[in-house]
Amino acid sequence: MDTTLVNFLATNKKVILKQWLDSSLDLFPEKMSSSTPVGEVFSAALEEILSVLGKNHTTCRAPLENVTRILAVQSFPPSKALSMFLDLKIILRQMMMKSNEADISRQEIDSSCIDQLLLDAFDSYMSHREKIYQLKVEEGNRRMFMALRRAEA
Repeated sequence: MDTTLVNFLATNKKVILKQWLDSSLDLFPEKMSSSTPVGEVFSAALEEILSVLGKNHTTCRAPLENVTRILAVQSFPPSKALSMFLDLKIILRQMMMKSNEADISRQEIDSSCIDQLLLDAFDSYMSHREKIYQLKVEEGNRRMFMALRRAEA
């Protein structure tokens, strides 16, 4: 990633974080604030992701896991759950236009590490969903086994 975008992120981190956190918490059907347990996890994770965005995407795996673990247990579809990572692009574009940053092009934001972040989030989200469904299958098998044992007795 170009250093101008990294500098832009660092300079505007608080504003970007606030907008991104608000749009992320708006995904939930019930009113969610940053003072709830989910809000606190999101706040810490998104801040950490923004801190390393563009520098080293492998260091943001832990906060990404925290976010996707919460998203994976929600009842909304994956496209809605992961839309928060696309919202970051929109937020950056809007802020870039407001600040008249000529050094940062729209193409730079489009081809940035945000795409890689989205792909990593998708992988993490799907691994959590797979684990949830595997646990459901195992629980169903246990119930069936117990029902067969009772029927035999």
